[in-house]
Amino acid sequence: MAPRVKARQFVETNLAVIVSISILLLNNNQNTVQTGFQIDQAVTMKQVKVIIFSGGRGSQALSKQLVGNPHVQLTLAINGYDDGLSTGEVRRFLGDSLGPSDFRKNASTIARELGSCSASLIDLLDLRFPLGYGQAEALVSFGIISGDKIPSSSEPGFNNELVRLLSELEPDPRTTLVARLDSFQKELGRTKFPFDFSDCSIGNLVFAGYYLEAGRDFNRAIDDYCALMSVPAQTAVNVTDGSNAFLVAIDSNKCLLASEADIVDANRRNYIEELFLVNQAPSEWIKDVEAKTDWHQILAARSVSVAPNPDLLQRLEQADVIVYSPGTQHSSLFPSYMTLGLGQHIANNLRAVKILVTNIQEDAEIPDVSAIEIIKRALYYLRERNSRSIPAPFLITHYLLNDPNRTEQGVPYVPLGRLKNIEDPRLVRIANFEEGDTGRHNAKKVLAPFIESFIEKDKKTSVAIVLLDTQSLDKVSQTVLESSRAGLDQITIEPTFYFRSPNNLNAEISKAIPFRLRNLWQQDRDTDDLFLSAIRSGGHDFAILFESSGMYRGEDIVNLASLLAGGRLDVVWGSRRLSVRDIRESYGLRYRRSRMLGAISYIGSYLLSLTYLFLFGRYISDTLSGVRAVRVQYLEDDSVHIDDKRLNQNLLSRVLRDQGEIFETPVKFLPLSPDKANRTTTGDGIACILEVIKWRFRSR
Repeated sequence: MAPRVKARQFVETNLAVIVSISILLLNNNQNTVQTGFQIDQAVTMKQVKVIIFSGGRGSQALSKQLVGNPHVQLTLAINGYDDGLSTGEVRRFLGDSLGPSDFRKNASTIARELGSCSASLIDLLDLRFPLGYGQAEALVSFGIISGDKIPSSSEPGFNNELVRLLSELEPDPRTTLVARLDSFQKELGRTKFPFDFSDCSIGNLVFAGYYLEAGRDFNRAIDDYCALMSVPAQTAVNVTDGSNAFLVAIDSNKCLLASEADIVDANRRNYIEELFLVNQAPSEWIKDVEAKTDWHQILAARSVSVAPNPDLLQRLEQADVIVYSPGTQHSSLFPSYMTLGLGQHIANNLRAVKILVTNIQEDAEIPDVSAIEIIKRALYYLRERNSRSIPAPFLITHYLLNDPNRTEQGVPYVPLGRLKNIEDPRLVRIANFEEGDTGRHNAKKVLAPFIESFIEKDKKTSVAIVLLDTQSLDKVSQTVLESSRAGLDQITIEPTFYFRSPNNLNAEISKAIPFRLRNLWQQDRDTDDLFLSAIRSGGHDFAILFESSGMYRGEDIVNLASLLAGGRLDVVWGSRRLSVRDIRESYGLRYRRSRMLGAISYIGSYLLSLTYLFLFGRYISDTLSGVRAVRVQYLEDDSVHIDDKRLNQNLLSRVLRDQGEIFETPVKFLPLSPDKANRTTTGDGIACILEVIKWRFRSR
């Protein structure tokens, strides 16, 4: 069992919530830590469709682990409201374009992880002109890229690096670069607008060329830019339809933060009160606004509702996992959630797991903000500021809150916040999700359990159905037929029947049966050895041990098997005692000649049940059942013998000692006459009790 999450600082005020959350996490944290992305290659290669709402670099730790996984179809949903530095200069120059930088950064990350193009091409697109670079110097560099100019040894170091990278490019990518930069230069000459090349990446200018050639279609330019690096189509997509808009905010002092760059300014601690998307950059109209004004009223009047990207909506409908990643919340993430109708489309996908991962450490725009407050604001914008429009579980099914369990000086970790404000603790996962002390998330801890859960859904649970206590082919056949009529082939398991009989079914009947049948008959080997060897070598997940002498009905095999399909339980135990009528009929028939023996048997069976309650804290109603399903791992111990009358107590004791999950379900029981049934004697009962005691106190 995994260790409980420690959140001691909240125990005094939030004890009930903490206890609930801790119980919820018992089986989650350790598995999360140990689970990676090494998926069983025998599983069908169905791709899990994952969408991550991302910024430029905030989700790299998550996306890097997923992008190259053949089991995952990854989509990064990004907004283009960035207007800082060179991307802001590109937006100002083009006049009606969103910002390209976050798309460029993600395309570079994906291409590098996939190796979809040469590293030199990625490095060239990410290469920035030096600080203070003027237009004349930039045009010289363009000439070097096109091959019209050759730098001399006295040229600046930037151009020498440019030549080195160009020398490693294939002809086709270089031709494409030249064409896109030529489109940019033509626009530069046509408009006569000045352009500040200082610290501008070449990739942003190439993107501008694509934008111009696409008829100013921003989303098409994204696709074309990604294709340059052979990044799979629709891996990096814009959240919106590409309409231009500008991100602004009002801080807690009611002051205007007039750009995305101001919102994320690392030199100030911005306590953001509200975000707005407006139709014009404030620099174009702010001079006309009076000094003392109600910014809420002004921004509300200029606000625009931006439509979502139809391609993203289609992917959201089909998504298996939707991730709201950590990052700069007020610039990279919350503005994406503000897209018109986006929250409703996410809510309409009822089958997807929707995970919000809160930040590990503070950013400039979330100073002193707790994880609970991040969740609250995300829901606020996903609901289009209407708190009652969509219930929270339709938008977010899991909140992943980082708890580092340490408070180093100088490391501004995001605090958990008031956990009691979360109405439903089933939504919460609290753990240390950090990769060491890097401040970045460990993708295996965060996403692996969710990804694997979807992959495992397509993997049928393999079940060995072992028919015991008979060599009669008629009795074996009756059990198989009852299982078939009850719909064993309709549930998501992969069954194999094992039996032992000197006779075999004929070929035509065997072919008609929709299950695998294996007759393990060998005269020179005992039953125990034959069955255990077959189970252990068969690659099964579970084994159903079924007494096929005639006392139990084959329909109950289907009942047990259907409960195994989810993979959550360790044991499914068939109980005769859950049917009072059947158990009374059994005792009436078996002990009709000796009521004293019947009373002893009746009391003894309850004594066994109470032994489990006393030693393990769990009451097992029918410890002597002949219908039980267990994980195969519990049959791999050398102490297990299928023909041992203490088998049930061996299995139950070991599972309970491991604190495994046991589910009891009623089974039908047809009592046989005493001369046809194997009775449990008083000595057998005492041996069973001793077996339970032995396993309770045996060292692990």
